[in-house]
This record gives sequence, C-alpha cells and structure tokens, in this order.
Amino acid sequence: MLHIFYGEDRLKSEEMAKKVLGDNYEVIDSEGLEMSDLPTIFLGTSLFESERRIMIKGLSERKELFDELEKYIDTPHEIVVLETKINGNLTSFKNLKKANNVDIKENKIEEVIDKFLSFNIYNTAVRNSKQAIKMLKKAEDTEDPYAMLGAWASQAVKNLKQNPTKKNKQIVKELATIDHLLKSTKFSENPWNLLEAFILRLEIL
Repeated sequence: MLHIFYGEDRLKSEEMAKKVLGDNYEVIDSEGLEMSDLPTIFLGTSLFESERRIMIKGLSERKELFDELEKYIDTPHEIVVLETKINGNLTSFKNLKKANNVDIKENKIEEVIDKFLSFNIYNTAVRNSKQAIKMLKKAEDTEDPYAMLGAWASQAVKNLKQNPTKKNKQIVKELATIDHLLKSTKFSENPWNLLEAFILRLEIL
C-alpha cells in the first residue's frame, strides 16, 4: 500500500511512517533517484522477501518523479513517501487524494513554538555561541527543532532585508542548507545536532 505523510510536523510524520513500516525497512532519498528506478522500487521484489517495506524521502522535490506515483498506487509493498511540503495544486497530488487505496495524512504543528525563546537563542548565538548552545539544549525537551529552524529562518530573512550584508546573506544560505539536510536520511534522526552546529558557525561567519 502507498502512504504519503507530509506537513510541518515532520517528527509526527516519521513516527507514523515507522508505525506502518516496523523496525526493518529500506530508506531511499529522492535526490539520487532516476525515472528508471521507480518500477524496481514499487513493483520489484527482493531475493528474500516478496513484500518490501520502504520509506522514500523528499520525492515531491522531484516533480517529474512525484507525478509518476499514480502509476504505482497498486504497489504490493508497504511504501511511505515522507514529505515536509507538497504543492497542493499538483494534478498528480489531487488525483492521489481521490484514490481509495492511497493513505494520505497531513501533520500540522499544533503547538505554538515559543518564538521569544527561539529568537533569543538566535540573537544570543551571534554574540555568544556557548551560551546559545546551553539555551538550545534546555529547549530540546519542549520545543520542535523544525519549528525552531523555521523561526530562525524567518528572523534571518528579516535581518537580510533590513541589512543586506555579506554575513546576513551567508546566514540565510546556511539555514536553507540545514533545511535541505533535515529532509535527508542521514540527518533527520538527530535534527538538534544540525542546529547546534549552525550556532557554532554563526559566531564566526
């Protein structure tokens, strides 16, 4: 069965994916996929199992591949497509939502992030990275890392508009890179590590 879990609450989407797929599953990042790989993923079998369990991340970033999903809604495997954002105007996505045998769920962030705390950590990091790291570690138990990143990006873009310096441009670029990395397999397991690494670089940018 094909499942599509998406939305701002990526942690919730990942939890749902793991509940569907169990402990043993394949993870595929869309970045390295080719059109010719899709039949093997959705219809192919392995030597040891007739039913595969697969998580695909970021497929909507490859529109030409995402549009092909309609052809594979009858996949015999358990496949979860994990996305942060999906363009709701895509014809292919509208058609998938109409299909009876496709499980689609959007996960929104219901809790409002403490924006004052997020901005305070961000502004502190510019002056004192060690203090900002301490503040971030305390926030890890109560805040969402993806929402935290969004708040930082919002502040960075605002700063860039008000003061278009080379440093502010670099900060926006770094945050965009982190956002991309958080959608990949390697880094999504420990998103706080990426935010900490950004803080350490921020002071010397």
